[in-house]
Amino acid sequence: MSLRRITLVADDYGLAPGVSLAIRQLLAEGRLSGTSCLTVGSFWPEAAGLLRNLPAAAGPVEIGLHLCLTGPFAPLSPQLRVDAGWRRFPSLAALVRLSLARQLPSGALSAEIEAQHAAFVDAFGRAPDFIDGHQHVHLLPGIAETLALTLRSAGLRPRWIRRCGDRPRRIVRRPFAVKSLFLQALSLRSDAVLDPAAERRNDSFCGVYDFVDRGYDVLFERWLETAPDRAVIMCHPGLVDARLAALDPVTGMRAVEYRYFAGPDFPAAMRRHDARLAPFGAPAAANRPVPAVEAPIRRGIG
Repeated sequence: MSLRRITLVADDYGLAPGVSLAIRQLLAEGRLSGTSCLTVGSFWPEAAGLLRNLPAAAGPVEIGLHLCLTGPFAPLSPQLRVDAGWRRFPSLAALVRLSLARQLPSGALSAEIEAQHAAFVDAFGRAPDFIDGHQHVHLLPGIAETLALTLRSAGLRPRWIRRCGDRPRRIVRRPFAVKSLFLQALSLRSDAVLDPAAERRNDSFCGVYDFVDRGYDVLFERWLETAPDRAVIMCHPGLVDARLAALDPVTGMRAVEYRYFAGPDFPAAMRRHDARLAPFGAPAAANRPVPAVEAPIRRGIG
């Protein structure tokens, strides 16, 4: 029987030490396909060094750029601070309003994308394997076009850029279908500009919920039930610390997700649904089963 390839990506690496530690532990134990990195925060330089030196015993993983234009962070680019007056990034709601009103400063946004990309390259000595957006901002009108133009101008073409859409018949079988259908609409609108900017795009995307504990194991099983081959599933595991609580309202569910992916229920679910982890941009030979461990995942990596 052919096993479906599932790309499980942990978002927000570099957000806070506890988040980064949890993701490194899961990567080292072969429980993730990859992670996408926030390069705008004060924790990024140390977190990048620890990720760069992570043993690759579990097989190939993909490390991507998590483009950030919202939240409590300051822009890396002086141009965005000067041209738009953004000493801090706006809230997601404010960014959406600016996007829909076509009031985003495209030149300054391009400089910010370049700066965040450069911070990744400085840390790893290479371009990111893929690009996605914190709170899916890379799909917004004006931002998708600027991202594509910036990559093309720099001669860059990542392995893939995340689509956050799926076929409606699959979406309606999952929880939180309304939010997923909204992301599908944004993905369809941005496809024309983002498809040529990457080597490939994913056709299926899961992982959308409201970050309330309704039984994460049940949610993940529903995603696996409806995920086709080469589906991308986002997740947000983390260990909660005071620095995370000061930066992001999502705390408790990060710990719930971490315990799920570190424990025995996750590999058991993957086996039940005939699924294997595989980096999305890697060849089929990179498929690998999720290891089942008898002891808890080891602490203190990095």
